Amino acid sequence: MTSCPRDTIAVADASTDTSLWHRRLGHMSEKGMKMPLSKGKLPELKSIDFDMCESCILGKQKNVSFLKTGRTPKAKKLELVHIDLWGPSPVASLGGSRYYITFINDSSRKVWVYFLKNKSTETGLKVKCLRSDNEGEYIGGVFNEYCVAQGIRMENTIPGTPQQNGVAERMNRTLNERARSMRLHARLPKTFWADAVSTAAYLINRGPSVPMEFKLPEEVWSGKEVKFSHLKVFGCVSYVHIDSDARSKLDAKSKICFFIGYGDEKFGYRFWDEQNRKIIRSRNVIFNEQVMYKNRSTVVSDATEIDQKKSEFVNLDELTESTV
Repeated sequence: MTSCPRDTIAVADASTDTSLWHRRLGHMSEKGMKMPLSKGKLPELKSIDFDMCESCILGKQKNVSFLKTGRTPKAKKLELVHIDLWGPSPVASLGGSRYYITFINDSSRKVWVYFLKNKSTETGLKVKCLRSDNEGEYIGGVFNEYCVAQGIRMENTIPGTPQQNGVAERMNRTLNERARSMRLHARLPKTFWADAVSTAAYLINRGPSVPMEFKLPEEVWSGKEVKFSHLKVFGCVSYVHIDSDARSKLDAKSKICFFIGYGDEKFGYRFWDEQNRKIIRSRNVIFNEQVMYKNRSTVVSDATEIDQKKSEFVNLDELTESTV
């Protein structure tokens, strides 16, 4: 069997660098990274040694602190859900989206993001209260009628007081900053903004939450331990295995794509196949996290020397949202 080039193995298996984990976690802050490190969730990383991240500067610049309200999160699932609408985006996503709406469960701070087309996950629980910013997107009409029919109480904030819906507005701000930093680091086109937002939400749900005393929203919501070993750098080069029935004996065994998000237990990851201009899903892949979309012209187009192997894929749970 032909073996992989030595330098390819080195970059594909690297996992000990702080900056690498910083990128895998969607440009999480130094403070945020210290919690999962202390819990042993960052494999092989011994300490946090931060360098300046240009993508964070370009994507976030400066986070202006919000005043803490001291309010204790609701104790029960879906007792209070914060919602906010973002948009329009000046550029449509790959799926044609220009808006997204966020739903944040107050008791866990888990966030769901919905674009044009969505698939929700049934929980067997019922939302009791929705809090919106009173901007008109949800007031009156079919939405209110639906809430009344479902026994959901609406809380509309006072116009001109966005701090009353601060949870949702801060979440949208964080989503946009994290998504922007990831996309800029990879230099992916703006049409990938929705993929970056989906990935940011997936990672935020698996990062420490200050209101939850640094617990992980996904763990609070599901009661299951969150794993980090499957996380990869958004926008990195990925060698996706081609099934034998989809290629000839002389064709390459892998296809060069770019990682753009997380899928589910069956498919694992989502990739952009630039050659065929489409999104594909797979879990049989080799990642080169040192090479981004912006460096694609330097990637060898023939991947015949790359032996296919199954990625270490651990419990991806459910995707926060993906519509493209």
